[in-house]
Amino acid sequence: MTDNKKTQKRRFVRLNVVLPVKYRKFTGNPIFTSHFNVGRTIDLSSGGLKLSVSRPIPAGTKLDMEIELDDRTACYVPGKVLGGEDKVVDGIGRRVEKISFADLDPDAQDMIMKFIFNNQRKQVRQGLKKPEVDNGKKR
Repeated sequence: MTDNKKTQKRRFVRLNVVLPVKYRKFTGNPIFTSHFNVGRTIDLSSGGLKLSVSRPIPAGTKLDMEIELDDRTACYVPGKVLGGEDKVVDGIGRRVEKISFADLDPDAQDMIMKFIFNNQRKQVRQGLKKPEVDNGKKR
């Protein structure tokens, strides 16, 4: 007998969400006052994100990023570009880069995880998304 149900193979739960992100080549400085670019998330997990940008960023590039989780909360995360592809996002040609977080501070990871789970809970309560669960494992 075969089981046709999909299982979650990712290490981190991923949330489809659009958030503003400031980014620049890695300096290690969490303060963003000038000389940065702005993109938008396509999705977010505590392990990385997909970032919609106007121009390609070479694979392997290390970045400083500031993710605006809400009006009062921004989270600094260093990351590394894994690669990307050209896509049409909301009718506009964009570059979507896959970025893995690197040396993520535990407090930043907790902030991101809390944001993801709070948003998933809101979606379930609103009936927008009903996650499949089997023995405590997400499907």
